[in-house]
Amino acid sequence: MLIESLASLDLAGIDTLIFAGGGNRCWWQAGAISHLLAQHWRLPMQLVGTSGGAAVAAAFLTAGPQAALAACQRLYADRTRMFEWRSLLRGRLHYAHRHIYPAWLASFVDAEHFQALRQSKHRLQVAITRPARRLGLRGSIGIATLAYFVDKFLRGPLHPELPRRLGLRQEFRELRDCTSLDEARILLAAAGAALPFIPARRIDGEYAFDGGYTDNAPLPSQTDSEKARTLVLLTRHYPKLPAIFRANGRNYWQPSTRIPVSMLDCTARATVLDAWALGEHNAQEALASGGLHIA
Repeated sequence: MLIESLASLDLAGIDTLIFAGGGNRCWWQAGAISHLLAQHWRLPMQLVGTSGGAAVAAAFLTAGPQAALAACQRLYADRTRMFEWRSLLRGRLHYAHRHIYPAWLASFVDAEHFQALRQSKHRLQVAITRPARRLGLRGSIGIATLAYFVDKFLRGPLHPELPRRLGLRQEFRELRDCTSLDEARILLAAAGAALPFIPARRIDGEYAFDGGYTDNAPLPSQTDSEKARTLVLLTRHYPKLPAIFRANGRNYWQPSTRIPVSMLDCTARATVLDAWALGEHNAQEALASGGLHIA
């Protein structure tokens, strides 16, 4: 993949904004984009996201990222552990995420904002993963987890190829096409269903789970012109890559350092405010240095 460092990126030319997944790391995206909007940038009409990135993108179209952050803090506040060890006595381990993640989604994707979401001119494509047809759900999760670690620790590509070669399928669904509030919540929950922490959901009769298992930074089909007007918000830090760069015709922006938060921590110890603050700081730096500019 050819990487081209960008001295400057004009945000006025961005039509599509892609939110990579990453659990709590996605608060970096929320902090960065919130700062840009406070400087009078306008959110692009086309949004794409998966996992926590899809949820953060949805928050921008509903109650707002600050409301979503406050809800996250409330849900984490009294939690001291991520697991309920007592459930082992019943032969299973209960993960706190199974309750917290749907409750968090419901805090900002609610009845009041759902109708506004459906009528909005903004479009949000949510990426989900479908199991490999020959492996089923459990086999697909095992293969997807193996592929994730191979790509992360041995290869480190921006967009992995191994999951698709093993039969996993990434699918894009329009959030505003959901006909009911429950359907919208199920779609967002499925996009963030990182097993075993959050269970897969059935959509149209077939299992769907975290889109990040196929590609953490989901790329819809685009023309060359559309790629040139796309900005991908990464949540992983790639030390060998520039902060703002172009790859295969698309523009990318990554955190200046590893985001200071545990991806899956859902306890009072989770440093989500630090992740948000880094996003704000990186946006301030990028605007001040001219790396990003708003016409």
